[in-house]
Amino acid sequence: MEQIEQLLSPYMIYIILGLTVLVLILIIIITVNAVKMNKLKKRFEKFMSKEDVNLEELLVQYTKKLNVLLQNEEEMQTSIEHMEKVIKDCIQKVGVVRYQAIQNMGADLSYTIALLNENDDGVVLNGIYGRDGCYTYAKPIKEGKSSYNLSEEEEQAIEKAIKKASM
Repeated sequence: MEQIEQLLSPYMIYIILGLTVLVLILIIIITVNAVKMNKLKKRFEKFMSKEDVNLEELLVQYTKKLNVLLQNEEEMQTSIEHMEKVIKDCIQKVGVVRYQAIQNMGADLSYTIALLNENDDGVVLNGIYGRDGCYTYAKPIKEGKSSYNLSEEEEQAIEKAIKKASM
């Protein structure tokens, strides 16, 4: 034992200083942990301060509400997809051309209206105003073309409708 004492005695001051530094580091770590623990304790007490609140019931309620919201989202998504399919067949493109069907009749009282969907399918309406009456004709349109002969005004109305959609 004396030999160990003699061996360590010249280094005793360094050993004591090293242990002192180690103790100071441990005290700092304990203080930091105590501060963090106090903050956590305060947050926990604040969270648990409401005595009439049952956390389990609260979580169950929020889970039910979340499930209802998810179901509503699915229903809305299905509805949106249905609307997107339906809207493709709705009139999306309109072209109007006014013209004078009979010379010396005054203003452009006759008209042609092209009503087309997304696929350029639809109808072209032609309203001709004359001295003895007003006549309206409808011709079906498939992919921008008709199986009937089209007048120049009807073709212009179809072109206008198609061009408006591409803008």
